[in-house]
Amino acid sequence: MTDAEIRAFLTDRASLPPATLLMGFELLDFSVDGAWAEAAFNPPYAMINPIGAVQGGYVTAMLDEVMGVAASIHKRFEIVVPTLSITTNFFKPTPIARVIGRGEVVRIGATSAHLQGWLRDEAGVLLASATASATVRAHPRHMRVRSGG
Repeated sequence: MTDAEIRAFLTDRASLPPATLLMGFELLDFSVDGAWAEAAFNPPYAMINPIGAVQGGYVTAMLDEVMGVAASIHKRFEIVVPTLSITTNFFKPTPIARVIGRGEVVRIGATSAHLQGWLRDEAGVLLASATASATVRAHPRHMRVRSGG
């Protein structure tokens, strides 16, 4: 895929999985050679926890998403990277508001990838960070995500 095709793919809501849409994913920028991606997330009110912030599992999902997207972009969507393990560090509550995620590939080989990511508010305040290891698999281009079962 060319850079333009990657951008078109990731901005076409019909091509995004329902979980990605639920998080309010919005591609901001990326670098194939730099192995990074940035995206905004617009978490819905349904993700709120008792203290009025985004529940931590959803924060982890946002970080997982942007790190996985960075890896797929780096290999021009020839691969996907199902997560094997992820560690999230929470620094401040994530608001039910637009937040910015950045994912980076630390190392990627034929069978495994090591990733890192950060989530910040729009003022740049660090909310959470994560590291992950993942397995590398061929992109399932022949599969289409369908809603409703």
